[in-house]
Amino acid sequence: MMEMAKDLNMESDEMQLVVSALRGVKKRIVEVAETHKPIFSGELFLTGKEVCERLYISPRTLQDYRDRKVIPYTQIAGKILYKASDLEKMLEENYK
Repeated sequence: MMEMAKDLNMESDEMQLVVSALRGVKKRIVEVAETHKPIFSGELFLTGKEVCERLYISPRTLQDYRDRKVIPYTQIAGKILYKASDLEKMLEENYK
């Protein structure tokens, strides 16, 4: 047991290995946080920016669609979100 209580300092090989592993974990957490999309009740929600990119429309056009009730949306904590399934349904219904 005394061998495990060996003095560890930031310069030791063991600590450098731990620090390196933690940096890798941190990097992965940041990547996931930036790319993860929340799913509620099995439903994928998109931001306005994502909807504009997918539909090739401007934010003003998206606002107009909301105002005219062309595209359904929900507002959660002041943030407007769109169900991916609603977008797909709208596109299928209007595809010519």
